[in-house]
Amino acid sequence: MKVFLVGPMGTGKSTTGRNLSERVDYDFYDTDKLIEKAEGRKIKDIFEQDGEDYFRQKESEALSETKTLRNVVIATGGGIVEKKENRLFLEKEDKVIFLDSSPERQYERTKDSEKRPLLNHGDNLEILKKLYEKRFNFYEAVSKIKISMDNLDKEEILKKIINFLDK
Repeated sequence: MKVFLVGPMGTGKSTTGRNLSERVDYDFYDTDKLIEKAEGRKIKDIFEQDGEDYFRQKESEALSETKTLRNVVIATGGGIVEKKENRLFLEKEDKVIFLDSSPERQYERTKDSEKRPLLNHGDNLEILKKLYEKRFNFYEAVSKIKISMDNLDKEEILKKIINFLDK
């Protein structure tokens, strides 16, 4: 089985993905980390040196590389749903989970991070709200279940996910 986690930045996809992979004894992959490894540089540097379009292409390549993987949990980047080819890929998968989070919670989780290139251009809360509005329908379209992260602890989140996976 392959489990994909989608949702906005700062929602907790990577943390939840690592926790889930340990719980179900699957390997864990993070598309951002796959890109950084392939490129030999940080996401922030890719954005600065080559731009967002280049990064989005690398993101599609990283997603495509997961085709042959089995027994894995894959955390995707927040913007992976912007490209139609990625949405079509994810729509074909059975276990895509939308980890939803309010822009306010996203802001609290990202406000001290300097590795989020889309948040270096002004009012971060406003940017997060606009990205959320722009991408929300895409997250819903590709996912089979939505879990609101705002008021749940780690165990409650894992329980909801595992209940979904057991169906």
